[in-house]
Amino acid sequence: MSNDATGSGTQLERATRARTFPVGIFRADMQGRCVGVNPRWCELSGLTEGESLGYGWIRAVHPDDRERVAGEQAKSMRDEQNLDVEFRILRPDGRSVWVIAQAVPALDDDGRVIGAVGTVTEVDARVRAEEALRESEERFRNLVELSPDLIAIHRGGLVQYVNPAGMLMMRAAEQSDLVGHNILDFVLPGHQEVANERMNLVRQGQPVASVEMEIRRCDGEVIWIETIASATSWQGEAAVQMVARDVTERRKASEAYRVVVETVPDPMWIMDRGLDGEWRCTFVNSSYLRQTGMVAEQVLDLTFDQLVAAGTLAREAADRSIGRYNEVASTGHPHEYETQVVWNGLAAHAITNMTPVIDEAGRSSRIICLSRDISRSRARERALAESEANYRAVVEGTSDAVWVMDREEDGAYRVRMANPRTQALLGIDLSKMTGKTLHEFLTARAADAALERYRQAEATGEAIEYENVVDRPGLRTEVVTHLTPLFDESGRCYRIIGSARDVTDRRRAEAALLQAQKLESLGVLAGGIAHDFNNLLTTILGNLYLMKKELPEGSPLVDYTTDSKVAAERGADLVRRLLGFSRPGLESHDLLSLEDLFKETASLVQRTLGPGVELRFERGTEDEGVVGDFGSLQQVLVNLFLNAGDAMPDGGTIHVTRTIREIAPEAVWQQRGLGPGRYHEIVVADTGLGMSRDVLQRIFDPFFTTKGVGKGTGLGLSTSLSIVRAHGGWLEAESEEGHGSVFRMLLPAP
Repeated sequence: MSNDATGSGTQLERATRARTFPVGIFRADMQGRCVGVNPRWCELSGLTEGESLGYGWIRAVHPDDRERVAGEQAKSMRDEQNLDVEFRILRPDGRSVWVIAQAVPALDDDGRVIGAVGTVTEVDARVRAEEALRESEERFRNLVELSPDLIAIHRGGLVQYVNPAGMLMMRAAEQSDLVGHNILDFVLPGHQEVANERMNLVRQGQPVASVEMEIRRCDGEVIWIETIASATSWQGEAAVQMVARDVTERRKASEAYRVVVETVPDPMWIMDRGLDGEWRCTFVNSSYLRQTGMVAEQVLDLTFDQLVAAGTLAREAADRSIGRYNEVASTGHPHEYETQVVWNGLAAHAITNMTPVIDEAGRSSRIICLSRDISRSRARERALAESEANYRAVVEGTSDAVWVMDREEDGAYRVRMANPRTQALLGIDLSKMTGKTLHEFLTARAADAALERYRQAEATGEAIEYENVVDRPGLRTEVVTHLTPLFDESGRCYRIIGSARDVTDRRRAEAALLQAQKLESLGVLAGGIAHDFNNLLTTILGNLYLMKKELPEGSPLVDYTTDSKVAAERGADLVRRLLGFSRPGLESHDLLSLEDLFKETASLVQRTLGPGVELRFERGTEDEGVVGDFGSLQQVLVNLFLNAGDAMPDGGTIHVTRTIREIAPEAVWQQRGLGPGRYHEIVVADTGLGMSRDVLQRIFDPFFTTKGVGKGTGLGLSTSLSIVRAHGGWLEAESEEGHGSVFRMLLPAP
């Protein structure tokens, strides 16, 4: 018998020592010191068997639980009772595990208590699940208790629970005013049938939507509520949970809205979000129904899913609308959306205003919507935009400078807009003009002059036109300016539209035409005078010849005769020049090389120019020729080179360039006698003293010269212009005092 017992004990000892044994085993003496543990305890605690012996096991207990566990163990030993305690083991890796320790007294052979033997079982999953359940129940309890809506639970129709908000809404003095009463006792007879149907549906596990009904409070007052219900359990039995919200004031407001908005010509509707979170249209005015072509039953009290299922609304449009209503409700601020809608089969632009209604709790479950057809205004805006685009295209593309000046109350004019041509004309960036007054970007003199013209246009009350000059460093532009004042209903000038056309080339062409006409007239006159004078000189020279023949040798009159002959010959030479000026013709029409013309002319005049003047030629890209008379063209170049040399008394450089230029069929060239085509452009530029504006305007006049007496006849440049015109070309000059002169000759290219 003892052998069997010993064998069984040995087998049990072996089993508990096995690593696969499911629970930890420990033995302790009467002082609570550990005298033995199995491998499972070591696995649970993370301690070795040696570390667990004595009071070492206490290190495995979580610090927050040590005092409690030690107390329970001491009490168990003192009272010789079983131990049953839950605590946390804190493993060396920092992970805590919930365990339950259970122990019974250990007896010696005489039946005396000598210690305790027990087990340690891991219950971490169960404890944590219980904690999660408690936390969940606490959160639910807080949610229910703090909810601003009535939350009640009834079983078999009898009220089991009502939250504080429900007590307040029902004006109940104590729980017994509601708990234990049938829920239908508070529902008005006209709504009891609906309430019964909903309770039956909930019991069958079917969902129910929110609904509005009338109930009576404990003090007898009747109110409207919005309620929703769902299945739940109470104390282990099936029950019904209902949530209700007082909507009495909302319904009163709805009725007030209904009266007001029925007269509004624009569509209006009200969206309410029920306790189920779904948005429903609870009101539409007659304009809404008229413009949509629907009846109220097609939209009222239906969720968006129901509208989609009925084909009233597309899924995409429904989702878009839900998103907008949620956005408005979440922000609590009015929103405005522009949308494309179809009203009575016609596409239209509409602006919809959505205004949330905020309740006492700061939430929004109602949105008032108003939609306004803006199709006509959008069409007008498009037309205006197109008109402005056309206007801008015209203004931006015109060759004239165009600007708009706004007149301010103090009489100042401020630039509203200006086109790029204005920037090019003034040489001022548009960003430095726009929004600025005249004195902020013009010189004081120019600003004062412009302001005087604006006031003149304002005073006359009609458009004015005048010519003026825009002077910039290195550029002088003649313009014709047009100012048009605009007046408001009170007769006050509020804006002036200005434009300026560059007429510099036209003025030059007119001056050139006038010069050509003057030269032509002078040529006719000079030709007539030259012929008559030539006849007189012939008679004079003939008589002088005969007189000299008749005079005896040594007569003192011979010297006088010789001097008279020299003077008459000079007069004849002047006559030849006049005839050349009056009838410049081409003695030959040869194809000439411009390079050869330049070389021979340079060698001819270089000595005359002197060592201080450098004559520099820049070759053209091609050695193209020109049809004309070599001697005549050489005479032109000689005149230009010698005049340039005279303009540089201290020396300098004459720079000659040749390029090909395309002349377009423009009026400015036609007035100068040049047709469209290719021309040689020969430019003779010097670094001399330059010419004033008055001198520049007269240099091609016959007999006009700036040289001293006896140093020039004043026919050089006028004859040169006549020769170039006889070749079908043009000659013009540009100069500024102190900055040299530039002569530009155009000759037709073959």
